[in-house]
Amino acid sequence: MWTAWLILMLNGLFFTLRLANNTGSFPRALTREEEQDCLKRMAEGDSDARDKLIEHNLRLVAHIVKKRCYKGRIRLS
Repeated sequence: MWTAWLILMLNGLFFTLRLANNTGSFPRALTREEEQDCLKRMAEGDSDARDKLIEHNLRLVAHIVKKRCYKGRIRLS
């Protein structure tokens, strides 16, 4: 039950973020250098770097969620 709720909440979040930037898709993935820079700044306490990492990894999260769901039902495997 909690898993279904979490999936619905993430789906709503993804939909909202896709509409927010008016491109109809998630932000592009960060380059290796950009990601390493963000990780370094995040380790130093920069919350903007943390937010950037989260935003730019939403495509991966959406892919995993989509892969784990099948026709609206959650597979428990």
